Amino acid sequence: MLDWLAETWNDFQEFLYSIVLTIQSIFKDMGIFFFESFLDISLLAINGLDSFFAGLDIASHINSLPPEVSYYASALGLSQAMSMIIVSITIRMLLQLIPFVRLGS
Repeated sequence: MLDWLAETWNDFQEFLYSIVLTIQSIFKDMGIFFFESFLDISLLAINGLDSFFAGLDIASHINSLPPEVSYYASALGLSQAMSMIIVSITIRMLLQLIPFVRLGS
């Protein structure tokens, strides 16, 4: 009699544990679904910005500069300086995305 009760109790505990694992899996899947939906919306917004900047052609403006200006800009290292500034701003923006790491801003 007691063996049957102990076996039934163990089966009931395993059943409850499987329910807990199932609920945990459901919440994890819902979190992943909402995160993926947020990323899909972000990609849609970024693709919309692509058409916003379609008329802006920076290469034509740079190519229309006089050769003297291009020479002095390359002699001063303007392209390297601009690339360092762009990389540093990008790194700063990426660090702003990390929670609890605001680094003085």
